[in-house]
Amino acid sequence: MVKQVRAERTRQALIAAAAVEFDRQGYAGTSLSAVHRACGATMGALTFHFPAKADLATAVCREAEAVTGEALARLEPAGPLPPVAEFTLEVARLLEQEVTVRAAARLTRERAVPSHWHTVWRAALRELVAAAREAADARPAPDELELLAVYLTAGAEAALRSGRTGKEVQAQLNCLWALVLTPLGCPVGASSSSDHADPLRSP
Repeated sequence: MVKQVRAERTRQALIAAAAVEFDRQGYAGTSLSAVHRACGATMGALTFHFPAKADLATAVCREAEAVTGEALARLEPAGPLPPVAEFTLEVARLLEQEVTVRAAARLTRERAVPSHWHTVWRAALRELVAAAREAADARPAPDELELLAVYLTAGAEAALRSGRTGKEVQAQLNCLWALVLTPLGCPVGASSSSDHADPLRSP
């Protein structure tokens, strides 16, 4: 039992270390030697749990899928924005705070390994869009809402990678949704010059 607990701890530590490396270096730039050194485990321990780099990347993606699925299942929009807009704010929060999620997003974009991370959040998004379809006067149209959410989610990741803080990205998303949903523009509290700065320009 003790050995099993120790082995699982080592496995989780390797996944955490790999997530950091994949997030920073991408799949091609990450080596198994860098992961085991960062984790403090031996190469033998790493290859025991993950015989190949692809196995390690898949484990990171599965961890991210679980984290993302649980967070989106708990999502209960309570602000002035519609559920689809609140969804993008939650995905942006995950991308900022969860390194496994950022790593999975990058691995998915690079098509390095088969990953269902994108599928997990798109499924949650489609549920919200389906609910929006029940409102006959929904504006923008549900399909447009889905497309906008997809683009804003990708933009949030790009902005975070360029050096924007989570607070800045959240404010920018609030502002963009307000521009889409109302003729008056950004809500109070999201109008500072730093909030409106180019989201892809380094701070």
